[in-house]
Amino acid sequence: MFRPDGSLLPHHQCPMADVLRTGVSVREQEVHIERPDGVRGIALVDIEAIKDVDGNIIGALNCFQDITERKRSEAQTINLAREAEHRTKNILSTVLATVRLSRADTSGDLKQLIEGRINALAKVHGLFVESRWAGAELHHLVTQELSPYSGERKSVRIDGPAVMLVPCTAQTIAISLHELATNAAKYGSLSAAGGRVEIAWSRTADRRLSLRWNEAGGPTVTPPTRRGFGTSVMENIIVGQLGGEVHFDWHHEGLTCDIVLPLA
Repeated sequence: MFRPDGSLLPHHQCPMADVLRTGVSVREQEVHIERPDGVRGIALVDIEAIKDVDGNIIGALNCFQDITERKRSEAQTINLAREAEHRTKNILSTVLATVRLSRADTSGDLKQLIEGRINALAKVHGLFVESRWAGAELHHLVTQELSPYSGERKSVRIDGPAVMLVPCTAQTIAISLHELATNAAKYGSLSAAGGRVEIAWSRTADRRLSLRWNEAGGPTVTPPTRRGFGTSVMENIIVGQLGGEVHFDWHHEGLTCDIVLPLA
């Protein structure tokens, strides 16, 4: 027998020994028991002293109720609740940062910006649910984010090996792709007929993900005069939090963005 803290419970200190000494009944006391085959379980014990006609203790009756599965289920529920709380806080922090960093000339434009960014988060979290929160497969994530921009007049090419991203990395890539796609739809290659975007990635020898966003066939672009939400997110999270790299190149035909992130 063992105590709840894992320490050994000597037989002379067990609930049965206490009842035999004192005659005081035990009700629903938790005891951890190791069976002869080495398997451990948890039981609730109810012990009643047996007395003779003169009131002397001559024995005791012990009733065990196996609650091993119940305790395991309770522990799992507690862990799930803690994990849900942690994930919720992360989601709300990201949404709060999205609202704070979003800027627009009109309230209508601001509302559209925020809705688009939160929708990008919602979609990647849908992938997390499908994978039981293991993460998101990169090809699926890219296809999902770029699907609104694929059509007869525009070309979106996606190429890269199967890569499973942990949630924090997947969320960062989803936000980054959303910002790049939104910018391309307004000012870059996705704003013009015949415009092209290629998203390609590979694994590097030092276990990092190298992803390139490349635009072509759009209007001439110029570097922005101020840091927007997308740039801030990429630099703060990719570089500051995840230890990655991000580089922008506004060439004649469009933007090229290189992202390098460590893989779990």
